[in-house]
Amino acid sequence: MWLWALGACGGSAPEHSEAAAAAPEEPGGVIVMVSERVNGEGERVPAVWAVRPDGTHRVPIGRELPGAVFPGPIDPKGTHVLLVSSEDGKRGHVEQLWLGPLRGGPVRPLLPPSKFVRNPAWADGGDAVVAESDAQSFRDLYRAERAGGPPKRITDQPNGSFEPDAGPDGRIVFGASRDGNAEIYVMQGDGTQPVRLTDAPGDDLKPHWSPDGTRIAWIAHRNGVARVWTMAPDGSHPQPVREKASGNDIDLAWSPDGKRLAIVVQEGQAQGEIVVVEADTGAEVGRLDGPAMDEHPAWSPDGQWIAWTESHGENANVAIARPTGEDRRTVSAGGVSEWLPRWIEPAPAEH
Repeated sequence: MWLWALGACGGSAPEHSEAAAAAPEEPGGVIVMVSERVNGEGERVPAVWAVRPDGTHRVPIGRELPGAVFPGPIDPKGTHVLLVSSEDGKRGHVEQLWLGPLRGGPVRPLLPPSKFVRNPAWADGGDAVVAESDAQSFRDLYRAERAGGPPKRITDQPNGSFEPDAGPDGRIVFGASRDGNAEIYVMQGDGTQPVRLTDAPGDDLKPHWSPDGTRIAWIAHRNGVARVWTMAPDGSHPQPVREKASGNDIDLAWSPDGKRLAIVVQEGQAQGEIVVVEADTGAEVGRLDGPAMDEHPAWSPDGQWIAWTESHGENANVAIARPTGEDRRTVSAGGVSEWLPRWIEPAPAEH
C-alpha cells in the first residue's frame, strides 16, 4: 500500500489565513520515471521509480525485471504502469512488455519477448493494451487483454504499423507506411475497419487522441518543416496549431482537459524546449526551457503542472513547473540521470 500513502501525503492542510489562501496549491499525485541504477559491473542501467513531486519517498517498480526498464503510460484505473524491459544476452537483444502494479508486487508479462516492443498504450479504459512489436513481422500492432489470454495481432502490413493511441470510444489511431510514406489511420479496437485519415507526401507521425475523443493531434511534415496539426476523428478540418514558428515540432502531450498542448520544439541537434499553447488558437501560454534539450512533457492529473526531462550533456533530470513556466522545481535528487516522467493520481487504497 506504499504508493497510496505516498500519493496521499501532499502536506498538511494550511491554516486559514489570507496568506494561506493566496498561496499556490502544491502539486499532488505521484511521478513515475526512469532513474539510473548501477549494476554489478558498474554500469548505469535505467530502472523505474515512483517519487513524490517534491522528490521524496522514492520507491522502485519492477526491480525484478532484467536489463534496462522504462515506464510506459499509467493505467487509467490508477493501479498499474506499463513497463518495457530491454536486455542484451544470450538470445541477443530482447524487449518485453509487462504490467507493473503500483502497489508493489510481481509484474506480469503482456506480450511475448521479441527484438522490438515499443509505444504501448492503454485501451478500453485500462481493460486492454495495444503496442507495436516485431514478434511476427517487421513492425505490427498487437492487443493484449488485461484479464489475460494470448495477445492478438491487429495489423498485418509489410511496411509496418506503429505509434498506436486508443480513444475514449475504443478506436485506435496509429501511423502506418502501407501506402508508401507514413500516414495516419484509425481503426476499431480489434483491428477491423481501418480508415486512412491523412494523404500528403510528407510523413505523418505520433497521433494522439484528445482526452474527450473529439480531435486527433499529430506531427505533420509539410514542406520540410514538422508541425503539430489537429483534425477531427474522420480526418476533416486538418490545421496546424503553430503555423508561423521556428524549429521543428517533435512531440506533444494533451492537457487533461484537452484545452492545451505541450509541444516539444527542437531548434538544433541537441537544443530544444517545450512550448505550451492553447489547442484551439495556438496562442502561447508559456515555455519550459532548460540548458540543452527539454522533452517528455507529462501533465499533472489536475492540469496545473507539467513534468519534463531536462538534458545537459550526458546527464538529465526531471523538473516540474506551471504551464506558464513559473514556479519551476527540480524533482531529481542529483547524482544519477533521471528522465521520462509519467504523472498520476493513484487510485484509493482498498479496504
